[in-house]
Amino acid sequence: MYTKNISDVLFQQLNVHDNPLYYGYDIHQQQPVYQGAVDDRFSNIYVLSNTDQGYRYNITGTISKRMKNFNGTASYTYGESKDLSNGVRNSMESNWQLNQSLIPNNPKLAYSNFDIRHRIVSSISYDHYWRTAGKTNITLFISAQSGSPFTYGIVNNSIQGLPQQVSLVYVPNPEEAIRYFKDIPSGNTAVQQAEAFNKYIDGNAYLSSRRGDFTERNRGRTPWNVQADLRIAHDLPVSTKKGQFITISADVVNVTNLLYKKWGVQYFSPNTFNSTSSVGLTPTLFPPQQNNGNWPVFTFNEPGQTYSIDYFNSRAQIQLGVRYTF
Repeated sequence: MYTKNISDVLFQQLNVHDNPLYYGYDIHQQQPVYQGAVDDRFSNIYVLSNTDQGYRYNITGTISKRMKNFNGTASYTYGESKDLSNGVRNSMESNWQLNQSLIPNNPKLAYSNFDIRHRIVSSISYDHYWRTAGKTNITLFISAQSGSPFTYGIVNNSIQGLPQQVSLVYVPNPEEAIRYFKDIPSGNTAVQQAEAFNKYIDGNAYLSSRRGDFTERNRGRTPWNVQADLRIAHDLPVSTKKGQFITISADVVNVTNLLYKKWGVQYFSPNTFNSTSSVGLTPTLFPPQQNNGNWPVFTFNEPGQTYSIDYFNSRAQIQLGVRYTF
């Protein structure tokens, strides 16, 4: 299955001076920094236009086998999805402010929030027929899907002089990190903050691979979501007339978690800031106030876990049922 965008929506904000500056680390001028509005009578001026950029595809293979009272099937899906913005916010402003891009008015094609990537689904069932007591069915359903995409960057803030709520961020080389910080009175020194920041970056496979470059939209992923569900149902005849029976069933949702508390955990990336995870940097100074060499100033605080756990759906749940068929 392949889908191509023909006229997707593009969100832009026009009330910014198109005469940007660039931070000292941005030697290739990839992330412009803007100054002031074109018309001070307006805070923002948005325009909606169209773009044909964006596509998605997926391919699925399935195998199945039936042998006596056993029936099994397994499917694997690989899919990719790319767009300029996901367009799911409830206003023009939010769609623009929360779109992670080095140039917000000219976003580049990147992985979508709905990028599937890998998904494995399998079902195994067994039927047992009793001589006079009907039929028992046992079905095990297993689902495994690669994690949801999210973006590493600056959250609820911007370093580009724009009313953005998210920003991609330059990941400095180890020796450069000190240039991001200043001593905090009665707090951590610039050296201490740089050491803590470098330790955090080195402990993250993706961020450490971006040393000397910018983070990218939706290139982080949560862990795989793996879950198994079990259904046991018995059809009990209640009449000599054909087709009348009572089904007594027990559905165990996330039986994986019932077997072991650390299994079946469901992960997701919160959508509050359009699935953006903070790298722990908070801007403190803006142009023209910067560190030497025209570097922006941040404070660093350990950001914690980059994704969240769905605690309700990570627990085993049991549903009992009775159904009369006639």
